[in-house]
Amino acid sequence: MRRKLLIFALLGWLPNQAALADPIHAVADAAYWHHESHWVFPDKIRGYSRVGIPQDVAGSEDAVAHYACVEDGVRNTASVDVYRADSASVAEHEAQPSGKMSSEGAFAVGAAHALSGTRRIYSTGTSGFLGVYSIVAGEWRVTIRVSGSQLEAMDAFVREQRWESLAAH
Repeated sequence: MRRKLLIFALLGWLPNQAALADPIHAVADAAYWHHESHWVFPDKIRGYSRVGIPQDVAGSEDAVAHYACVEDGVRNTASVDVYRADSASVAEHEAQPSGKMSSEGAFAVGAAHALSGTRRIYSTGTSGFLGVYSIVAGEWRVTIRVSGSQLEAMDAFVREQRWESLAAH
């Protein structure tokens, strides 16, 4: 009898676990949608292609996607982190790289929604840069790290994100 009760208890518990919402869903055009923030991670932006499927971070409401492109034989990368202002991982998401910062200033994105933040550019040697873009949209934060040799292309990668999806939330 005890064994039957245990089995029934387990069977009752399993469907509830399966019913938990997956935080990231595939949508049209090979993009992925983050349920909590409504952020859309496109498949391609400005020559950068998404590498794999976006992930939730350690079961939290945070999400991240990675991108890459090859420019003049050099692989450039980008990461897009989306998280709440009260995330337990804010310090990790917003950590600045070591190295010499070559510029810092305000950066506007999403003209229709008037979002802005900060852009910090670090020299990576030879002719490369690492840009760290930190954008605030209400309770949500987006930190984008993108490497490249052309600041205009890096800025365009950030501006062409799906800002309207987050700002509309």
